[in-house]
Amino acid sequence: MGGDDERRLEGDPPEDEEEEEEEDLIDPSDAIREDCQELSDCEAMKAELDVCNARVESRSQTEETCTQELFDFLHCVDHCVSQKIFSHLK
Repeated sequence: MGGDDERRLEGDPPEDEEEEEEEDLIDPSDAIREDCQELSDCEAMKAELDVCNARVESRSQTEETCTQELFDFLHCVDHCVSQKIFSHLK
């Protein structure tokens, strides 16, 4: 049996019909997340993260990581997103 025959037995439409029905869905959280990253509070956190990353990458032997700076930045962005995302839900 071919692939189309197996799909017909399982009740799935053939591949060509399936491709026509698919829409490119846009996730609104991506746009909201980008907007939130540009806010002044989050932008300051991003600057701290960038400075830390540059410092760590400039050293050959260091135990320093930028985990806390990353968490602070992500927390800021997530807090902003959480306030705006629900207006986009159906």
